Amino acid sequence: MTTPESKPLLTRDDLPLDAIAEICRRWGVHELAVDPSETRPPPDPDYVMEKNPFAEVDLYLIGDFGPGKRSWGFKKHHFDVVDDLYSLLGCHVWIMDKDMLEMNIEDGADGARERLDGRDVIYAGG
Repeated sequence: MTTPESKPLLTRDDLPLDAIAEICRRWGVHELAVDPSETRPPPDPDYVMEKNPFAEVDLYLIGDFGPGKRSWGFKKHHFDVVDDLYSLLGCHVWIMDKDMLEMNIEDGADGARERLDGRDVIYAGG
């Protein structure tokens, strides 16, 4: 049995890009990219893994959802895309909104520029 910290994260080579493109077109996603800067959280004996929402994430993405209504930092259809990707891939997916990274860059947050520049685009359209 693999533990969350020992299981490798998915990369572009693991993904059915045509099926992901169809999901992106269905929900009007402008761009979707793998975020290679993200890693699994390190094991921490003082942290209860069951309560860590990132402990089981298999794929970190950066998404450009285009203009739309913001709600709790996410845009319209964000969770629909996550649900469809979960159904397709059978794994936990986390999508950071590209706009949020751009806001972090404007606020001077460390690492936001590197994440945005280092993203591996798997869909560009819409």
